[in-house]
Amino acid sequence: MVESNNALIDNIKFQFNISKKLLDYHLSSLSQEEYLWRSPNCGLYIQEIDGKWYANFPEEETYDMGTPSIAWTLWHVTFWWEMVFNHSFGDGTLTKEQINVHKDIESVKGNIHSLIERWQKTLCSITEEELYSKCYSKFPFNNEVEFHKLASWLNLELMKNASEIGYVRFEYASFSNRENDR
Repeated sequence: MVESNNALIDNIKFQFNISKKLLDYHLSSLSQEEYLWRSPNCGLYIQEIDGKWYANFPEEETYDMGTPSIAWTLWHVTFWWEMVFNHSFGDGTLTKEQINVHKDIESVKGNIHSLIERWQKTLCSITEEELYSKCYSKFPFNNEVEFHKLASWLNLELMKNASEIGYVRFEYASFSNRENDR
């Protein structure tokens, strides 16, 4: 049984490393201009109001909203990771309004790398019992799934968000090329 449990956590770590590499690929050369760029089809975005930065957070996401910005997508990565850490391993009081919105790319990169390190430490310290326990699955699953399923969900979210960032970078590059050709 221990061997299969090691295989499960090894698989979760493997998936996480692939997702992290894709995110690193897109973040490593991401500029401030790309970070704050709004697609002509832009939907979700971050904005400054009275000197404080906020992220749009709709009641529901629909296709007609348009393309989320990279800034919003990175805030969203921070949102779900911070919520998992706080609700599953902390006091469970954090709200989406309390998640920092970073106006500059370097601070968000630092924050994301800090979250990556915390997640790696979590995966390395999780016990066999905790892997199959529901006690650390408070957000977003209300303790209804085992921790290994929450960990797999986080890997999927990270891969999805990394892919969305790549998509917007392609859109930005093609839009910039069209603008330069004018």
